Amino acid sequence: MFIKETGEELLNLLDKIKYKTVIVEGKKDRNILLSFDFTKIITINHGLYETAEEISKTNREIIVLTDFDKEGNLIARKLTLFLQSFNCKVDIITRKKIGLYFAKLRIKTMEELKILR
Repeated sequence: MFIKETGEELLNLLDKIKYKTVIVEGKKDRNILLSFDFTKIITINHGLYETAEEISKTNREIIVLTDFDKEGNLIARKLTLFLQSFNCKVDIITRKKIGLYFAKLRIKTMEELKILR
């Protein structure tokens, strides 16, 4: 029951942010978020600084949804600093909430969200 409730809470949160601009690590992450009806997904396709600079030209509010493993968290921290240096507002609170749900569900990657389907 605990996992089902946690999964439902995560789905509700994802539903609330599906129209916001999110950044993910790759195509598989992008595809899983598309399956949850996200509409503004940016994939990191070159260096983090360059990605942040490019994103800042058209987006001011962003959620970084890299994976919640060691590498994904490092990317999120660096990308957040770069985006903030370009005066972008990065929604750190939503990332932390999603991270807590991931921990409760014992998942670490965006691809693992498929368990909620």
